[in-house]
Amino acid sequence: GNIQDQDNFVTETGFVERMENVYNDADNLEVTGQIDYVHPIGKSNKLEVGTKAVIRDIESYSEFASNTTVSNLFFYDQDVYAGYLSYNFFWKKLNIVTGLRYEHTTIAGDGDEASQLFENDYDNFLPNVAISKSLKNFRNIKVAFSRRIQRPSLYFINAFRNTTDFANIVQGNPFLDPELTDQVELSYNTNFAGITIFSSLYYRKTTDIIEQIVVQEESGASINTFNNVGENNSVGINLFTTKTIGKFTIRGGGDIYTYNATGIIDGQEVSNDALSYRIFTNGEFAFTGTLKADFFGFFQAPRFTLQGENASFSIFGIGFRKEFKNSSIGLRIIEPFVENKNFDSDITGPDFRQVTTFSLPFRSIGINYRYKFGKVDFKKRQSKIKNSDLKSGDGGQGQGGGGQQGGGMGQG
Repeated sequence: GNIQDQDNFVTETGFVERMENVYNDADNLEVTGQIDYVHPIGKSNKLEVGTKAVIRDIESYSEFASNTTVSNLFFYDQDVYAGYLSYNFFWKKLNIVTGLRYEHTTIAGDGDEASQLFENDYDNFLPNVAISKSLKNFRNIKVAFSRRIQRPSLYFINAFRNTTDFANIVQGNPFLDPELTDQVELSYNTNFAGITIFSSLYYRKTTDIIEQIVVQEESGASINTFNNVGENNSVGINLFTTKTIGKFTIRGGGDIYTYNATGIIDGQEVSNDALSYRIFTNGEFAFTGTLKADFFGFFQAPRFTLQGENASFSIFGIGFRKEFKNSSIGLRIIEPFVENKNFDSDITGPDFRQVTTFSLPFRSIGINYRYKFGKVDFKKRQSKIKNSDLKSGDGGQGQGGGGQQGGGMGQG
């Protein structure tokens, strides 16, 4: 669910004191049913078929209290029915995987306001093919094509109108269409001087891209919402490496990718060309067999939209762990060198420019203790159901990442 319970008041010379309570409770119920069948053909080939249904019901209740109380109840249903066929076979020294997925989606909305009543349905065919070849010295090369669908999640469609900041209103858009992405990728994996390297070069075309946009009302207030604004053509390089030296293991990698988008916002044709990147690293070091340390770090450069750029993001953490026979105690520190983080964005339109900045406390210190008893070692159950068709609500606009993309809801 998504709950916001906020008090906001402003007092300045010449202004009347303003006090408000804003409340939003959003529940998302998701039920998945899936049937998969794998049929071996010969010694190494196999045929896979399957069907899947995902039922999503969202209920959002919002209440805005100032001089008067205004409430709104909104229901949103998103049901997906899919079937897929995949064939994995070898031809000479090539391993070939081909597949086709069909998905039928129905969406419907209802609520206290007449504008919230709607229904729609659409069909999508999502093909994929991958051809790989194993080389000497554990090297591998692969070329792949895939089409992927990304449906808007609750973060994008919640119709609650958040007026906590009366000059910068935020509201979702339940009428969004899904993003469709076609990707061609060339990947190469190798080992060099004890370093394992995974690399890929990719081209990605995304239509109906979902982006956060800012539009000014006649009152002067800014409306932040989401629209299918246009098309993005992205070229990128993805790299991941890992190396172990004695008691020290380090991993790292990242993406460098272009943002080349064109579209229409508030009736105006706009475009933006930019280069962005993200990098990460993590590792472990064993002082002794029972005293260990680990760390992680991540940095995302500013993420671009047709109207400008959103804030960059970074995080760093380090931990120490002492292990005993049946227990362990650990210390975890997040951002030991930075107490607060600033986030800046710069958005422009035909007749406005919006520059925002805010700061959040990030430094934290935690201590954990674990105790293990009994002789049974329970292993975490791994589900074969993976629903990866919802667009993440992190504001990243789906940029970057050169990993293999299959059907919209996965085949496993």
